[in-house]
Amino acid sequence: MPNDLFVKRNRPATQLVIATYTRPADTNVYAAGDVLAQSTSAATILTLTNMARGAGLGGIIQSVNMIDSSVQSTKPDIDLHIFDTAPTMQNDNVAWSPSDAERLRELCVLTFSGGNFKSSSNNGSISTGVLSLPYLCVSGSQNLYAIAVVRNAYTPTSGEVFTWNFLIIPD
Repeated sequence: MPNDLFVKRNRPATQLVIATYTRPADTNVYAAGDVLAQSTSAATILTLTNMARGAGLGGIIQSVNMIDSSVQSTKPDIDLHIFDTAPTMQNDNVAWSPSDAERLRELCVLTFSGGNFKSSSNNGSISTGVLSLPYLCVSGSQNLYAIAVVRNAYTPTSGEVFTWNFLIIPD
């Protein structure tokens, strides 16, 4: 009986990790392959903080929901590239060009298809659905890193906010 209590108290619990970008105050059209970021001159990486219970540990991504603060007639198709080490961040609306070494640190790519956009009158979301993606943070870190890349010609709203809600089971 005591073993049952131990297992129940110490089993992993689902947690929510939220990461957000507020894109620049412009409506410049994205070409397929352009980076979606928060700055046209000094973009920073999207950091997924506390993805593990301790440095060098990992977990499982159960699902991810992308929330878009805007509803455009053409919905964005976005690939979210997840890394265990922060790659060099490129500025908003610039063609993404990761190095070979950076690609070797890529854990997965999550695709958010505009065809799956669920909208209300002023915002919407795209979900990955149920996943079971294991990941491992590098030694000394509890974080993962992400770069969003637009995969279609997309005309954004000025100051549009993109939020990614990660449901995870951390180790």
